[in-house]
Amino acid sequence: MKETPPVSQSGIAMIYEYAGIAKRGKWLILGSVAFSVALAWSYCVLASQYYRSESLIIAEEQNRLDNVVKAGGEGNFDQQLFVIQRQMLSQDFLGEIVRELNPYPDALEEGGETFAALALAGAIKVEKIKTDNAGNSLGGNGVEAFTVSFMHGNPKTAMQVTARIAEKFIKENTKGREQDVESELKFFDDELRGQKLELEKKEEQLSAFKKAHISDLPQQTDASFRSLDRLENEINLVNENIQRHSDRLAMLDKSVQEYQTYGRQNPAFKSASMEPDPLFHQLQELREKLVILKAEFRDEYPEIILTKEGIRKVEEELVELYGPDAIKPNKKPLDPYLQDLVKQQSEVKSELNLLRQREQTLRASRNDYERRVERTPAVEQDLLALERDYASMKSNYAMLLDKRLHARVVGNMEKHQKSGKFRILDSARLPRSPSIPNRTRVLTLGFLFGCVLGAGLSVMRERLTPQFRGAEDVELLMGPQLLVAIPDFSFLMKGQHQFPISNMEKRSLGGIEGSQLEVTETERPQGSPQNGDRCRERFVAKVFPHSMAAEQYRVAAARLQLLNTNAGASIVAVTSAIKGEGKTTTVINLGYTLARDFGKRVLLLDCDFVCPELKHFSETAIKYGLADCCRGDIPLEEAMTSFTDIPCWIMPEGRIGPGSTELLKTGPLERVLAQLREKFDYILINAPPILPVATMNVLERHTDLLLLVVRANLTSQQVVKRAVSSLRASNPIHVVLNCVPMKALPYYMSEYSAIQDRTLV
Repeated sequence: MKETPPVSQSGIAMIYEYAGIAKRGKWLILGSVAFSVALAWSYCVLASQYYRSESLIIAEEQNRLDNVVKAGGEGNFDQQLFVIQRQMLSQDFLGEIVRELNPYPDALEEGGETFAALALAGAIKVEKIKTDNAGNSLGGNGVEAFTVSFMHGNPKTAMQVTARIAEKFIKENTKGREQDVESELKFFDDELRGQKLELEKKEEQLSAFKKAHISDLPQQTDASFRSLDRLENEINLVNENIQRHSDRLAMLDKSVQEYQTYGRQNPAFKSASMEPDPLFHQLQELREKLVILKAEFRDEYPEIILTKEGIRKVEEELVELYGPDAIKPNKKPLDPYLQDLVKQQSEVKSELNLLRQREQTLRASRNDYERRVERTPAVEQDLLALERDYASMKSNYAMLLDKRLHARVVGNMEKHQKSGKFRILDSARLPRSPSIPNRTRVLTLGFLFGCVLGAGLSVMRERLTPQFRGAEDVELLMGPQLLVAIPDFSFLMKGQHQFPISNMEKRSLGGIEGSQLEVTETERPQGSPQNGDRCRERFVAKVFPHSMAAEQYRVAAARLQLLNTNAGASIVAVTSAIKGEGKTTTVINLGYTLARDFGKRVLLLDCDFVCPELKHFSETAIKYGLADCCRGDIPLEEAMTSFTDIPCWIMPEGRIGPGSTELLKTGPLERVLAQLREKFDYILINAPPILPVATMNVLERHTDLLLLVVRANLTSQQVVKRAVSSLRASNPIHVVLNCVPMKALPYYMSEYSAIQDRTLV
C-alpha cells in the first residue's frame, strides 16, 4: 500500500509548486503589478482632491458632577460621544454654520439651507481617540478626547468650518451645564422617592413571608430535628408495647384453645379466685324478675322497662368481656378458668387498640415535622432572595442619598463657576496635503491588487493549461513510455568562460568501403553562423561530461540500446509537438553519448528543413547535406562531417531550395536511408515538429523508434496529446522530458547532482 506523505512534506511540496508557478509567471505578475500601480497613480493624479482639517477636544472635570451621576467608565463616554455626534450633525446645529460660512454655495442655491446642511453633515467626522500624535496616552489618567474634522476641496474652508464647529459645540455645552445640574438634582429626588416606596413594600413583603412560614424558617430546623428524635423514640416504645401485648394475646388465644380442646389449664393465666363472674348471676336474676313482672303487668309498666334496660347493660358488659355467646339464654355459665381467660383477652385487645391509636398519632406528628424539614431549604432560598433584594434596595437607597448630597454641593459650585465640560486642546489647522486620495494607501492597494491579480492569473493559466512538471506527469498521461528525464543544465554555464569551437582535424569514416572521408575547410553557407556560445550551452555531454544532465543522457543511450531489437542499424526519429522543445539538443547529446561512451557508430541526420540547427554543432564547415544526396548529385561521404575524437557524424540539411521539403516525401529519401543503414549503428534523425508541418507523418514510416521531446513547465499536455493523436505512429513512441527543474527531481538524483557539482568544482 502506498504511504501517505506527511503533512509537512506535502506542505513544502505545495510551497515549491506555487513558487515554481510564480517563477514561471514572473513577467505576468510584474506586468499586473505595473499595470495596477499605473492605474493607482493615474487615479491619484486625475481624481479630485479633498482636504480634511481636524480639531482635538478633551473632556474635563470628570471628578465633579459627571462622577456623581455616572461611574466614569469608557462605555459612558462612548454613549456621550454618540450624543455629541448626533448634536453636531443635526440640522439646527449646522444651519447657523451654513449661513455664516456657506461652504457649499451650489447646494444652497439648488436645495436651500436644508440641502446644504445635509451636504455639510456628510463631510463631518467625529471620532474618539486615546492617543495623541506623539503616541502619548490621553485616557490613562481618566481623560477622554475626540476629534471633529471636516473635508472640503478648499483647505481654507475646511479649516474655517472645523474651527467654527468646535467653537459652537463648546459654547452650547457651556450653556447647558446649569440645566444639567437642575435636571440631575430633580432626577435624584424622584429616584429617592421611588426607592423609598419600593423599600417599604419590600419590608412588608419580607415580614409577611416570615409570618406565613414561621414553622418552616431556617431557625426552627434544630427544634424540628429534636422533635423528630423524640417522636421516633416514642414510636419505638409504643411499637415495643404493641409487640408485647400481641404476644400476650397470642398466648391467651392458645390457652383458650387448649382448654376447650384438651381441658388443660395454663398455670401462667390461673388466677387465685376461680369464682364465676357476678354479672352472670345478676343477668340471671334480672331475667327471672322480668318473667315475673310480665306475668303481672304489661310491657309499658315502668318496672318492666327499667328491668329491660338493666338486662341490656349487663349483656353489653358480658358481650364486651366474653363475646356474644355469653348472653345466650340457654348458655351455661362459663367455667371460671375459661371466663378469666376470655376476660384477659378482652383487656389485652382494648390496650392494643389504644396503643395502635397512639402510634398513628405519633406517626402523623413525625410526618408533619419531616415535611417542615423538607420545606426548609425552599423557604430558606425564598427568604434569602427577599433579604438580598431588600439589602440591595437598601444599599441603592443609601447610595442615592450620598449622591444627592454630593450633587447639591457640586450644583452650588457650578452656579458660581462658569465652565464647560469640554475644552479645545488642538485648534483646527490649515491642511497641507489632500486627505482624498490618500496616495500612499492607493499605491499600496494598487501594488497588492497587482500581486494578487498576477498570482491569480498565473495560477489560472497553470490550471487551465496543465504542463509537464516531472516524470510522474508523463507517466500519468502516456503510461510507462518515459525514456529519461533530463534536468535543466542552463545553470552550468554561469561563471564559465567562452571557448571557441575550433575546426578539428578531419576524421575518416573508416569502414565506408575502406576509403577516407575528407572534408575540406570551406566557408559556412550564408545565414548559418557558427553560434559557438549557444552551441556550447546546449552541448552538455561534451562540455560537462560529469554533470547530472550528461549522466541522464548516458541513461537514455543505455535504454535506447535495450529498446533496439534489430540486428542491424536502428533509425531513431527525434521530434516534438511544437518548436522549441529541445529536440536538436537531445539529438546532439544523445548521439555524442552513444558514440563516446558506448562506441557506437552514430549519424546525426538533420531532416528539419524549416529550422535546421545540427550544422552549428559541426567542428568543420560543410557545404552539402541531405537535400543534395536526395537529389542524387552528391555522394554521401561529401555530405557529412565527423567529430575528431569519437565515431559520430553529422549530416546537415544541405542546400535547401523551394521544393526541398518535397524530397522527404519521395523515394530518394528511402534510398539514402538504406545506404546509411549499412554504414552506421544508429541514425538519429532531427525531425521537424509534428503539429506545424506534416513532414513527420512521412518520416515515421522510415524509422524504427520515435522519441518525443517534451519540455517541462512549457509544453501543454493538450498539445502533446493532440500531436500524438495526429501522428498515428505504428512504431512505439518514447518520451524524453527535457529541462526538468532540479527541485522536481527525486531526492536521490539531487544528492548525486550535489556530489557531482562539488567534484566539478
